[in-house]
Amino acid sequence: MLLSSFKETFLQNFLSISTWQSLLAIVLFFGLMGGFWYGLRQIKIKFVYRIFIGISIGLIFGIAIQAIIGFPGGSWFSHDGQSAWALVDGNWLNISEYYIEKPNLEGMAEIKGNYVQIKLIIGLDGYEAIINGLTKLSLFKDAKGANVAFNSAISFSPEVKSGINWIIEFNTWASMLRQIFINGILLITIPVVFIAIFRVVAKPGSKGLGRISGKAVAILLINVAIAFTITFWIGYVLKIGKGLNFDQQIPGGSGRTDSKALPEIIWGYIPSNFVATLSATAIIPVIVLAALVGYATTFVRKKHPESMDNLMNFMDRAWDIVMSILMTFMKIMPLAVMAMLTTSITTRAIGALASIGLILGVGYLGLIIMLGVMTLILFLSGINVKAWWKHAWRPFVQAFSTQSSNATLPVTMDTLSNGMKIKDKVTSIVAPLSTSLGLVACAGVQAGLITSVLYTGSETVASMNIFAFFILGLFTTIVASIGIAGVPGTATVVTSAVLNGIGFGAFFAPVYAIFGAIDGLFDMGRTATNVTGGIFAATLVAKDELLFEEGTELISEKKLTALIENKEKKENLKKASKDKKKTNK
Repeated sequence: MLLSSFKETFLQNFLSISTWQSLLAIVLFFGLMGGFWYGLRQIKIKFVYRIFIGISIGLIFGIAIQAIIGFPGGSWFSHDGQSAWALVDGNWLNISEYYIEKPNLEGMAEIKGNYVQIKLIIGLDGYEAIINGLTKLSLFKDAKGANVAFNSAISFSPEVKSGINWIIEFNTWASMLRQIFINGILLITIPVVFIAIFRVVAKPGSKGLGRISGKAVAILLINVAIAFTITFWIGYVLKIGKGLNFDQQIPGGSGRTDSKALPEIIWGYIPSNFVATLSATAIIPVIVLAALVGYATTFVRKKHPESMDNLMNFMDRAWDIVMSILMTFMKIMPLAVMAMLTTSITTRAIGALASIGLILGVGYLGLIIMLGVMTLILFLSGINVKAWWKHAWRPFVQAFSTQSSNATLPVTMDTLSNGMKIKDKVTSIVAPLSTSLGLVACAGVQAGLITSVLYTGSETVASMNIFAFFILGLFTTIVASIGIAGVPGTATVVTSAVLNGIGFGAFFAPVYAIFGAIDGLFDMGRTATNVTGGIFAATLVAKDELLFEEGTELISEKKLTALIENKEKKENLKKASKDKKKTNK
């Protein structure tokens, strides 16, 4: 009894090493990580190669562990509790808290109205369900009676799955460095945004900030529209929802109502508490707050120029400190990436992807096409795409690993300013905006995938004219993309917002059952594409405004000089024309 209590309390709950398998996996993983770090200190190689080596090691280690546990096909393998699981279409579904619409079946012990609760009892051989054998059931309902999923014939053979404890314990330890890195980056995200916006707005003579913001928003939203269109029609042509039979899963059901009206989204951007805004993770309210403080500084400067100069100097040094903190955490990024890739694989049921592989494949195809489209537009705009990708890969890889646009923001801004030599006026505005507004992948590609799956997987929805459905979905996605933040787990928000927006919220449960399953794997590529979309928008704005620093590789010095001279001529002609009109009056 004492030994059992010690194992559960100390080894399992506190130390998180209660089996020899978890101890061996943890020692091997950190031994490999230590060897990797020692090698990096001995051999000087470029940062990009360090990252790719970390990715490769993490990928191999994660797949090796999946192979050891047999590539399980359901989510039960990482579950640490005792639950009842039923085999549904080849996948394990947790039915411990579900109710079944079969009031007269024999063997049911507890009846509540028209619903019968599934209960577990403890037998001599451990856990077993009250209902034994194979029973055909028609519909799962939750405790409130709402339909949740699966109306097809279900092979119901209750069985208790306790999860693979050593995998859970290994993931806890392997996630440590990953979480340290992410926490460190998130630590400086808000200071980076606030200081960057303040320095730009408060700088004497700053003009055109509203124009830059408007162009950035337009490019980001157009990106969303293009991404939605491409993904939707690919999904429609390939009929990726065929055989999912959504209509049979929602009789009398109702959808979620997480979506917000456009006015609510807009007023939510205006901060209501100074301290709370800086302590939260939402980016746009911080942008608004920093802009207000910076704008107010320009007026106070007229009365107290010396004090405001001191404030600007303080902000400049604060920026240097924040960037120094960033570089400290960037040193451990190769190790963090190794941990991220390993845990991304070991925390998911890779075997379950077989049934939804086509949907995931189309999603990644949409991401790849959008990366190609953005590269092509940059090329046609006169940008040196080889030099552009030379710098853009860095935030791309970090976004892929962290699955967070916010966590990648400091690196994104550093890449735009110091790598691509885009002026702070553009970088400080466009980069933060792109983390919370007009996300090309989390909004555009994701919504295109959701709507095409729904249209091709439901006869009820397919009865609607395809072009009318497409236009409705496109408009809803563009509006919804204004309020979709770049954080992990976006599948829930996007699925709810888009389905409710187009009037098919009742399909949330069965649709989310699919997209929730692939969200982790899809979110890696999705976040990387989101961040690339923000860098793309910043580059186009900088090109249009000719706001490049000296020495940029994105455009030749000769061409940049010619464009600046041409722009100045046009501005002088406009000014002369206005002066002439005033004189004539």
